Amino acid sequence: MEVKILASESLGVRSMAVFVRTKDLALLIDPGAALGPKRYGLPPDKIEWEHLGYLKNKIRALLREEAQAVVITHYHYDHYDPEWAKDFRGKRVFLKDPQTNINRNQAKRAQELLKRFASYGVFWEIAEGRREFFGETEIIFSGPLTHGPEKRFGSVVAVVVKSGGKVFLHSSDISGPVEEKALQFIYQQEPEVLFVDGPGTYLGPRFGQDALKLARKNLVRLVEELRPACLILDHHLLRDLCWKEWAEPIFEVAERRGVKVKSGAEFMLQKPLLLEALRRARYKKTTQKVDTSLIPG
Repeated sequence: MEVKILASESLGVRSMAVFVRTKDLALLIDPGAALGPKRYGLPPDKIEWEHLGYLKNKIRALLREEAQAVVITHYHYDHYDPEWAKDFRGKRVFLKDPQTNINRNQAKRAQELLKRFASYGVFWEIAEGRREFFGETEIIFSGPLTHGPEKRFGSVVAVVVKSGGKVFLHSSDISGPVEEKALQFIYQQEPEVLFVDGPGTYLGPRFGQDALKLARKNLVRLVEELRPACLILDHHLLRDLCWKEWAEPIFEVAERRGVKVKSGAEFMLQKPLLLEALRRARYKKTTQKVDTSLIPG
């Protein structure tokens, strides 16, 4: 099984786009990427916009030319691009349920996407709770998992790929995990490679101090008890320049248990590129004024 992290915060954008190839299937999970509209009160700069375009072109090329099946785990624009609806034609498409366990904003986005799919003749299936086989490759979808510490953000779907004795788990936006249901799903699947978004430590008190402590405790538990070969931490957590300091107890346990803990970039043998987290530093170097031309709309 080949797992490629296509885009993530450690690769310079907001995303959890992953391409998984087995001998039976080419699977694309969360084909999208975006930028934080404001960070430190500043919009993305030219460097971020250009890098976003570069990565989105790579993701879209795989969507068009190689992917046989596609998963959208929830309806935030860093996980899919509605403008690419036409490119889903002829593929198995699995979507987070667009009507249940979803908040109002995502439900609206989901219906807009489904209208686009209908206009292009794209067929889709609800992902939650499914188990699918493509030859000897097995795909397992979780039930609805809470998007972070608060139910008001709706739910997401985790994706498991099993092939040739290898197990990869993509847990989109479970923020830690902080939810016991999400934690237990991970335990049940026993992944060799686990890709987790981690909590939004950059939000500080807005995320919730108790939730941050629980997320770290649960990640320590996963490393201590489940012992995956590799734990990939990225997405929300990598919006924080000090993410490794927060994760120090996780690294300590991982070293004792022989577990590798990496960012998505490091998993792909690249140096982390935390463009959003470094946005303020770049503005200080270039200008003291906000370039309003970089603000969309």
